[in-house]
Amino acid sequence: MKKIYTVLLFLVVITSIAFAADYKRIVSLAPSITESLYELGIDEKVIGITMYCSPGKSKKEIIGTLLEPDLEKIVMLKPDLIISTKEGNNKAAVEKIQRLGFDVYTMESAGSFKDICENFKALAVKVGRKQKAEELIEKAEAEVREIYSNTLFLPRESVFWEVGAKPLYTAGKQSFVNDYNFYTATMNIYEDINMRYPSISREDVIERNPDIIILVNMGDISKDEIKNWEKYNTVTAVRNKRVYMIDVNDIFTPTPSTFAKAVKLLAKIIHPEIFNGKNK
Repeated sequence: MKKIYTVLLFLVVITSIAFAADYKRIVSLAPSITESLYELGIDEKVIGITMYCSPGKSKKEIIGTLLEPDLEKIVMLKPDLIISTKEGNNKAAVEKIQRLGFDVYTMESAGSFKDICENFKALAVKVGRKQKAEELIEKAEAEVREIYSNTLFLPRESVFWEVGAKPLYTAGKQSFVNDYNFYTATMNIYEDINMRYPSISREDVIERNPDIIILVNMGDISKDEIKNWEKYNTVTAVRNKRVYMIDVNDIFTPTPSTFAKAVKLLAKIIHPEIFNGKNK
């Protein structure tokens, strides 16, 4: 009986791996998913992406936005796999796609670098690229550990993350950006708020007086926001000219590799005396 069970288990594993590797027409509903699929080496299998996704190397159809996917266009593409995110996509739209009978895989939300790696690996298993994912995760983990080793004994400066201007939004305790802070010897001034992206007031930011302000140029945040902050020279970050703008794709397209790149970028911005001479 034990021998039969072992054989059956083996067949199930082999069958699932073979099935995962058979996906040939994948639709991605978020930039982070699209980037993940590219990194896993299956660009040519991605046939549909949102208007905010990188186009990649092969031809792809635009199927709308994260919140408003074009269901009719998705149906016409006849995908054998559609991948969504739990947090970024319109839940009702994703459920409607599922009711149409499509194979929909939903990636979990990420609140840490560990979550990002686990989600990436789970996706890789789904599409038959587990070994590739493990290699990329191992490389990313080594890279962030190296940054951390160079910042471990530095004074921890405070950072205000601005991810929305009107109204003002920031990153709270549940956001993975706190791990950016961890690896670069900084601390999020709103890590005490147990939310992902809470709405806050400019007056409260001024009162908390961050050493560094990082503006993520998404939505309504543009270079004009730097000028807005320059009015408040009582804030340490403003007074010391440490208000920085970073592209949203460099910060909020979470894969293990892009997370590691973001840590390096932030380390060079925050600690130029240590990292600007490093080419790695």
